[in-house]
Amino acid sequence: MAKKSVYQFWINQGKTKTRLPVLPEKLEVSINGKNDNFDIASLGEVTIIQKPGAKTFAFSAFFPKNFGPYCEFKPALNAKQYIDRIENWMSNMTPIQFIVTGAGINFTCSIESFNYYEKAGEVGDWYFDITLKIYKKVTIKKIQIKKKQVAKSRPVAKSRPVAKKKVKTYVVRQGDTLWDLSKKFYGRNADWRKIWNKNKALLVKRDKRNLRQPGHWIYPGQKLIIP
Repeated sequence: MAKKSVYQFWINQGKTKTRLPVLPEKLEVSINGKNDNFDIASLGEVTIIQKPGAKTFAFSAFFPKNFGPYCEFKPALNAKQYIDRIENWMSNMTPIQFIVTGAGINFTCSIESFNYYEKAGEVGDWYFDITLKIYKKVTIKKIQIKKKQVAKSRPVAKSRPVAKKKVKTYVVRQGDTLWDLSKKFYGRNADWRKIWNKNKALLVKRDKRNLRQPGHWIYPGQKLIIP
């Protein structure tokens, strides 16, 4: 049997501990900017720098039908049971604890997307792509507001209309792929999921095969929103 890795991938929820039997080839960590862009007369495009968004983790692996040398341990669940467990967490809107031993990763996360599929000739092995985002619980604090005597109002000067955010779009051309468009707009191919998540409904409506192979099927003339 092959030497096992020092890394272990865990996705836990409460007392339910779930270790991935097959390690991903890579773990992609992203921090998205939340800057606002405005078009202002005489100034052109102006950027307002904001605090960055929550960190996301994305990786791909598979749940095997049979135990083999590619497994880190003998799985206690079959492939379908792993998938059902993750889908139940998503349906119940339950955050999970994502842990990678040996890498210093231990965060409470939400499951942003989970896609899975079988490959021809590998029936029973379920491949998947998953994206997690660091989750922060929001606590609403109640405050008591004292009523104050309202002074007579004065006429308020009309404010200038606020410039609307400019939505960036792109019309697909022959030979385009989300992989290439990600490189064009973000500087790296790995961010293709941003475009996929923003246009998922449009792409799936055009070609249902996108449910099994997310973003693989795009067509010339489709108008995509570039987030």
